[in-house]
Amino acid sequence: MRELRIPTRWTDFDALGHLTHAAYPVFLDEARDAYLTATVGSFADWPCVVAHVTIDYLLEVRHPAPAVTVRTAVESVGRSSVTFAQEVLAPDGEVAVMAKGVVVAFDPETRASRPIRDEERTLLAE
Repeated sequence: MRELRIPTRWTDFDALGHLTHAAYPVFLDEARDAYLTATVGSFADWPCVVAHVTIDYLLEVRHPAPAVTVRTAVESVGRSSVTFAQEVLAPDGEVAVMAKGVVVAFDPETRASRPIRDEERTLLAE
């Protein structure tokens, strides 16, 4: 599992004074990208597309929360996809959001999914 601290921005908060639901997919995407960059390389090295995201909102994170922490782990690696389990933690460490995300390895030349190679599978599973 990897953790990434992400500073919040003024625009991440809504009129109710808490992080808007629309900010969370951005946090989750940043954390997945950081995980992939640390394991299989940058997007230029390991292009992928998001195929699915589910988010359960458990508690509000109120303004002026300066940052959230996103925990990211690989749940499974399929033929061409990687399923991530993620949590967004409020500043006090409580889980505010639980999410699943699926990315698919992408071949820019064919504009289609591609199989995940054995060496990539090993790196993703570590």
